[in-house]
Amino acid sequence: MAYEVTIHVADFKDANDILKQLESEDKYHTYMKDIYVGGSLNRRARRQLYIPSSEAKEDTFRVKIDVPVNEDATLVFLDGMSDAGLPHTRGTSGIAMPVYLLWKMDYNTLHHELVHLSQKQYEDMWWNFYRTAWKFEKATDSQIASIPLEWKQRRRINPDTLRSPFVVWKDRYIALSVFIHEKNPDLRSCKRGFWDLGLQQWTWDPPSGWEELFGKGFNDEHPNEIAAHWIDGSAGNRRLD
Repeated sequence: MAYEVTIHVADFKDANDILKQLESEDKYHTYMKDIYVGGSLNRRARRQLYIPSSEAKEDTFRVKIDVPVNEDATLVFLDGMSDAGLPHTRGTSGIAMPVYLLWKMDYNTLHHELVHLSQKQYEDMWWNFYRTAWKFEKATDSQIASIPLEWKQRRRINPDTLRSPFVVWKDRYIALSVFIHEKNPDLRSCKRGFWDLGLQQWTWDPPSGWEELFGKGFNDEHPNEIAAHWIDGSAGNRRLD
């Protein structure tokens, strides 16, 4: 079944107010304060200001997608260095993209972000699938507490997984994307590893069965990301249909 979404491009003059509203919904940058584990490192990884692009002009267009998304979404174009130029969602209806996509839209990337909005808007539906098909569960407080502080501090905060950032696969493995360099953190220099709840140890190697089910070579530390990559076609050839 195909769904249609109306994309409202925010005008530069309105963008800051829209971003403030979206921040009140998801607290994305609030989590980068020092009182939160990993907040300082994540803040330093985002050296450039998070600001709208002055090139953006109000516009509206429609796109089709194969997953349910509420009828309207707001697209804010950011300065090309904001969040290292990485597209992401904000709140439950906002998408942020670097300004270069204003001049040449990548519709696969747009569909990827719309999947993330669907995951936020239809959370129960997606989690029913993750549990039954992929054996993921949201991590419990005790499971999260067992992860050593050094790995939680190095975890990259992902705006597309804010509602359930810690997940467990097959009741044993918690995958995290962590900064490679602590002294000079970079959003584009992260690596995925696993906290093994059974052995109580960290490993960089994917557990048995992970690559056979999900493939490799893409950002896959969370079922939200795995699903979005499958749907936008960027998961690679090794995933199972």
